[in-house]
Amino acid sequence: MWLLFFGSAILIIFAGMQLTRNAEKISEALNMSTAWAGALLLPLATSLPELVVSRRAVLIGSPDLAGGNIYGSILFNLVLIALIDLMQGAGPITARRKRGFIVSALFCVVIISFSSLAILISLPYRIGWIGIDSLLILVIFFLGSSAIIRLEKKPVRSEMDNISSSPIQKKGLAGAVLLFCLAAVVIIFAGTILTDAADTIALETGLSQTLVGSIFVAVSTSLPELVTISTAVRLGLVEMAVANVFGANFFNVLLLFITDIFYRCGLLFSSLSSDLLVVALMGVILTAVALLGFIFPLRRHYFRMGVTSIFIIGGYLLTLVFLLYL
Repeated sequence: MWLLFFGSAILIIFAGMQLTRNAEKISEALNMSTAWAGALLLPLATSLPELVVSRRAVLIGSPDLAGGNIYGSILFNLVLIALIDLMQGAGPITARRKRGFIVSALFCVVIISFSSLAILISLPYRIGWIGIDSLLILVIFFLGSSAIIRLEKKPVRSEMDNISSSPIQKKGLAGAVLLFCLAAVVIIFAGTILTDAADTIALETGLSQTLVGSIFVAVSTSLPELVTISTAVRLGLVEMAVANVFGANFFNVLLLFITDIFYRCGLLFSSLSSDLLVVALMGVILTAVALLGFIFPLRRHYFRMGVTSIFIIGGYLLTLVFLLYL
């Protein structure tokens, strides 16, 4: 079973790389800025594993596995800010103060906080079979996305988004879309196997679904973000990398709404374990730390990382220890 788990994770890595490369080509052809691509287009691609895994988890009756996957991915993605900080090596990443980062991080704090409150309160109201709290998450997502689009509507020219109108590049767009779709199929296949394997591991080892989802599954499904961000930083696209972190986390909370569509055993938030609040609230805290870091940047850094990045790593490790002994 562990072989299936890690084999599926490897497939997700390679498929995620293809998603990223072709999403980049699509964004170039559509004349999108790097910040816009990082915040809205890339998360649509790199969050596909979380979507597939969470959907599969509720279909097999494991809502905590789905919730752990989503909130665990949010935490792991925040750790990637520290990775960006370490790789770019030009002082603390928070010194690159940009309005788009602040707006994206602010909406992340709002939407994660609301989802945490939904777990705590467990509202009994629904429209059809979908909880009213899930629908409100959808509303927050569209409000935040609209704000980001308005903020980044003016294309930012760089070596990555210098768009050529040549016929060759037009044909390249069709090929990129095709490869993007093929990679998506691989993600769906591998994500289904990974979820079933994770559920079996939880049963065989006696570990909670919250723990398995928040650590093993979350890290595996966040591998495309890791690949995307590492590639972007190597290419000098630091803004795209940071925007991808917040954009992916913003989109990940929307997955709770999408997951609720497939969950027919009651209200999703009422079915989620209160143990998930530990992961969700830490996601709020660490996102708020990142937000404050961009609003009030500190120039001091240690081990080639800023204070904000070190705090995020410490918070993530503390959460893992807490889950292990929960």
